[in-house]
Amino acid sequence: MIHKRIVRGLIRKEFVQIFRDPKMIVAIFFVPIVQLTMFGLALTSEVKNIEMVVVSKPSAIAREIQARAVASRWFKQVRHVDGTNVFDPATLLTTYKAEAVLVAPEQGFEYALERQNKPIQLLINATNAQRAQQVNAYVSQILARVAASHGYLLGEQTRLVLDTRILFNPQMSTAAFMVPALLVMTSFIILMIVGSMAITKEKEMGTMEKLISSPASTADILLGKVLPYFFIGIGVVTLMLCIGVLGFGIAYRGTVWQFFLNGIALAACALSVATLISTIANTQQQAMMGGVLILLPAILLSGVFFPVANIPQEFRWLCYLNPLMYACTNFRNIILKGGDYLFFWQYFSVLLGMALVLAATAYKNFKAKLN
Repeated sequence: MIHKRIVRGLIRKEFVQIFRDPKMIVAIFFVPIVQLTMFGLALTSEVKNIEMVVVSKPSAIAREIQARAVASRWFKQVRHVDGTNVFDPATLLTTYKAEAVLVAPEQGFEYALERQNKPIQLLINATNAQRAQQVNAYVSQILARVAASHGYLLGEQTRLVLDTRILFNPQMSTAAFMVPALLVMTSFIILMIVGSMAITKEKEMGTMEKLISSPASTADILLGKVLPYFFIGIGVVTLMLCIGVLGFGIAYRGTVWQFFLNGIALAACALSVATLISTIANTQQQAMMGGVLILLPAILLSGVFFPVANIPQEFRWLCYLNPLMYACTNFRNIILKGGDYLFFWQYFSVLLGMALVLAATAYKNFKAKLN
């Protein structure tokens, strides 16, 4: 049974301890701003495993473009998509079925190369600006080689037009790609480290025994310790979004409720992991070391800096056990692409499920330690 009066008192006590410690305030609010500023323009890794669809009527040139793309190892075949029967090529990007779509005129590639006045359109998902730039260069290079192999002149004498349209990130800003990732990474680090250290601090100071001997139940103690950091986590996520929009000029395209729902699930995951760590660690130093051991692989396997598609297939399954991967991808979907509802609910459901499992495990271990 939860005693609201006791929980309110514990929350008030926790907030007083947090805000009277200058180091804690710096760790919670100053560090995210510094990280967002430092890594806002960070570069991404090399591009490969690009999902591209060639939309054209059946022709030798269309088949050769697709074959050369796959053979280059930059691109991979998109299954269950027939480029000859696509009605709206842009839906392939919005539904995450493809990352790039090369669209020929109605008459085909041969007609465009012969007349040299019909544009060949290239649609690119530019949520990752650096990746989109390389995709554009790769496709242009492949198209030029195919045209040359069929005897069409390319170079200064050509009038061939490749009409490239950059979707979701028209300015090709790296900050637009990095800010949602840093939002996830920084808030998760702060909540997990600070939350686990706050609970182990009670053990070090010997005040945990006083809490146990008080009328407060296990649920009261856990909520009183965790809820203040939960509210702080939502505040940090909101602060970083405001900095990204106002400071970096990122165009926010999603809805507010999607953003906060995803932020709530992320904060719940981080604090659940923090509680699990605190049930194992007996000192703040042990809690910090445990957090570092978890954070390094979690960040590397989340798609924050390195695209998940670049990770070898043998290890990629680990990404799908990582809540940071779902949170990061969903925040990019919300902020940059407008929050496609089907995609949002799929990733949010998985993230929420992980949060519930982690919270139940953390509560069980916390209760066992108190008993």
